[in-house]
Amino acid sequence: MKIRLGFVSNSSSSSFIVIGAGLFDVPFFSKKELAVPGDFGGTKEFGWTPKKHADFGSRLNFAYLQAIDDINLKMLETVLKEEMYIDSIQWNIFPYYDSLDYGYIDHQSSAYEGKNLQMFESKEVLKKFLFCLDSFVYTDNDNSD
Repeated sequence: MKIRLGFVSNSSSSSFIVIGAGLFDVPFFSKKELAVPGDFGGTKEFGWTPKKHADFGSRLNFAYLQAIDDINLKMLETVLKEEMYIDSIQWNIFPYYDSLDYGYIDHQSSAYEGKNLQMFESKEVLKKFLFCLDSFVYTDNDNSD
């Protein structure tokens, strides 16, 4: 069963996240330091393009971009370290346009607007968002003709 949470409908973004409840799959990783997005790639720009972002790298990038406070970032890092048996994380996504690893979430679908934060309700929910194969981010807009 899939549960859709955090639907946004406004003059631009209509993006949402799905926190899966299916198969739990932590990707194999043999190094002690995780580089994000380097090691798993994934989408870094979550804008208006209608698309389902279901790969682990994209979910990880989205979670990092949504972790706007120290509490959520600490939870994200704790979950990754516990589940992937890593010691450290190198975050290489930056919110400025001139950065090689620029990343963003459209402002009306982001944590700054209070949207799509359900993944941080608990460590268990965050683990499901990151590691359940049926979890994803869906980006879209409501400017259709």
